Amino acid sequence: MGKLVFGAIIIIAVIVIGRRLYIHLHNNAQDPTRLSVLVVDKKTREFMGQTYKQQTEMPPPRVNYYVTFRPLNSHDEREFQVDAFLYEQLTPEQTGILIFQGTRFIEFEAQP
Repeated sequence: MGKLVFGAIIIIAVIVIGRRLYIHLHNNAQDPTRLSVLVVDKKTREFMGQTYKQQTEMPPPRVNYYVTFRPLNSHDEREFQVDAFLYEQLTPEQTGILIFQGTRFIEFEAQP
């Protein structure tokens, strides 16, 4: 039973690492794309940290920031994870140039 569980853990680890490596290599193979876009939505996702027996307080949650963009000439929306600074700077209905590579967010250049 122990060998079966260990084997399953190894297989899952190989699949997860292989998928991440594939996505990384796929993104690197793509040319950077520039699109004129509209900021459609902003949202956050919180994840609670792990506690240990010695801790008496909950650690602060980890927060991921996401922004949804829509190209000005189409209705295909794309959501990217961004850093907290950019998240705070963007507002819905703002326009600009989105630069991305595959599924990787690179930059957003706001239009005045």
